Amino acid sequence: MKLSKKKILYGKQQSTTKKGEVYMGKAKKCIIAICIAVLLVGVGAGTIIYRQAQGNESLWGTFAKDHKDLVKKYSDWFNKDGEFYFKIAEGKKDTAWWDKIFDKVANKEEGTKIPEELIKAMTTEQLLDACARHPLAIQFYDDYEEPYRKWEDGTFDRFNGLEALIHRKDVWTVCYKDYMNSELPQDKNEDEEKIEFSLYRQCLDADILLSPDSYDHFTKKQRQRIIKRTSENADFVEKSELLMARGLCFSSILCSIDGSNTHNPSWSKEKEVYNKAND
Repeated sequence: MKLSKKKILYGKQQSTTKKGEVYMGKAKKCIIAICIAVLLVGVGAGTIIYRQAQGNESLWGTFAKDHKDLVKKYSDWFNKDGEFYFKIAEGKKDTAWWDKIFDKVANKEEGTKIPEELIKAMTTEQLLDACARHPLAIQFYDDYEEPYRKWEDGTFDRFNGLEALIHRKDVWTVCYKDYMNSELPQDKNEDEEKIEFSLYRQCLDADILLSPDSYDHFTKKQRQRIIKRTSENADFVEKSELLMARGLCFSSILCSIDGSNTHNPSWSKEKEVYNKAND
């Protein structure tokens, strides 16, 4: 049986049409898959950007969500943005402000004892954040002062937040993660308080991580990373006009673990290893 040319062409047309439909179907699936992938990446990136932008706000936003009654009960301990703060530290940091702070906080220890209910409800991350907001943090780390480091002499008894922090089982893990994932402030146009808070939070991290009690909680690799980060931070601060005037805490911490007379021989040896490897 002979097929007419018309039928043959029609058959080819049908075949071509079916192939075209198949290709179009595959193309649509590919386009849909790409769109979904782009959407997911966008959402993921958006989430990361959002978290970075929120920073400590999301940290305390979580606290407010989980402990609404406590936030209401202790409303004086949270600012208008919902972040934990020390109300006594409000105001312009002029001479009168410092006189008030030193009289009430340094001498009479007023306004900085965190309610125990709040401390117990805080995660270790939140408690670390709260401690770094202490109104005398700038004094703690100025001119080579080391009050956070004095584990043995009862200094921590004067600030219950820090006393609670160093007894948390996960304090080493939390401080290590925070220290390794944080950057020192560089923007001169940034809010003054945010610059200081960012700096002193890392100072507190470093002080706790390089304390005598911390050594056995880290691997050799982690210990070297801590020394490296602290050395880099010390160099950065000494060269930074923005941070230099706010204290040399990292240099101070490194000096405290130097030499044979240090109270911290394990970390001293670790620093020697780092220095030899980087000479």
